[in-house]
Amino acid sequence: MHREEREFSIVLNLSAEFDEDYAGDDDGFAWHERFERELKPRLVAAVFDVLRSEPSWQAVAAPTGRDPDRAVEIAVRRVSR
Repeated sequence: MHREEREFSIVLNLSAEFDEDYAGDDDGFAWHERFERELKPRLVAAVFDVLRSEPSWQAVAAPTGRDPDRAVEIAVRRVSR
């Protein structure tokens, strides 16, 4: 069997901006906690929804050792039908 591979990455660089009178970590990274709780699960679900919408593609979570809090790794495979 012949196999070809490529890698595709979606990288989100997260940041928050505060007023000039902000004294540093006062919010305890609450903005990031909200991202993790509210947006990240929906983003991951949307990626899986799109990948699985085509019958000739399979997508499964495939962690390879990266920090799971900082990376979502998905194995995507085109299958012959």
